Amino acid sequence: MSNARIRLILFFTSLPILVSIILFLPHFQYGAFALLCMGASGVAALELGSMFRHRGIEVSKPVTFFLGFLGPLVAYGEGLGGWRSSFSLALYVLVLSILFAIEIPKKVESAFSYSLPRMAAYTFVSFYPGIFSSYAVRLTQFEEGGILVLVFLLSTFLNDSFAWVFGMLFGKNNRNILLVSPNKSLVGFVFGFVASILVIGISTILFPRIFPFSLSRSLLFGSIIGISTLVGDLVESVIKRSAAVKDSGSLIPGRGGLLDSIDSPLFNAPVFFYLYQWFIGKF
Repeated sequence: MSNARIRLILFFTSLPILVSIILFLPHFQYGAFALLCMGASGVAALELGSMFRHRGIEVSKPVTFFLGFLGPLVAYGEGLGGWRSSFSLALYVLVLSILFAIEIPKKVESAFSYSLPRMAAYTFVSFYPGIFSSYAVRLTQFEEGGILVLVFLLSTFLNDSFAWVFGMLFGKNNRNILLVSPNKSLVGFVFGFVASILVIGISTILFPRIFPFSLSRSLLFGSIIGISTLVGDLVESVIKRSAAVKDSGSLIPGRGGLLDSIDSPLFNAPVFFYLYQWFIGKF
């Protein structure tokens, strides 16, 4: 089966499942979606850890999984009213402090040459995917959070899908725009960008109470999300090139690793979260 067919099958099966989880399982502050984010972030962190090891930086698999899992977990805890955001920050500081302190009792002088890269790797994983993914969970804490999450996901995934489809059909002669991802095409970029604008524009019409935007603000919101989606994809390409790997993993047939599939929403989640707050006057 071709990669294109596999990719289409995955899209038309995974997206309805994701939508169903959000719409039909809103119980316990969208607990099912939060668990999904925790697991996805943990697996993405494992894949990122493997890329660090590919570059000779030995990081622990359980630790990297935990650091990815931790971001959505603390966000969910805040949403349930279990603790304040100041406690979440203190928890992160405590965890990283312990990981840094573990580097102290080395027996061999040469072992310290790996300490700084490992400490930097753990810090990076804490933020990406850990803290970045937490913002997808934080979106559920708004009024009508389920609709907000759906719009966020559609504005991101449809951007990626439009870029892939139209780039494959019409982008053969306008590729190699950026060295970091030479297969990306200008046509794909344009159609993906337009997809994000359309999703936000339609959302302002269907849900004016949730998106009380004027036409110009709707266009601006969609444009920023369109650009951020593209940047998220390219940032992961930078990480893979730095690690000298083609894919983040092999979990998803035709797609590579999980991080290859969630790179754009992962990067986009904090952008959407803060942009939405700014546009409704709460930031």
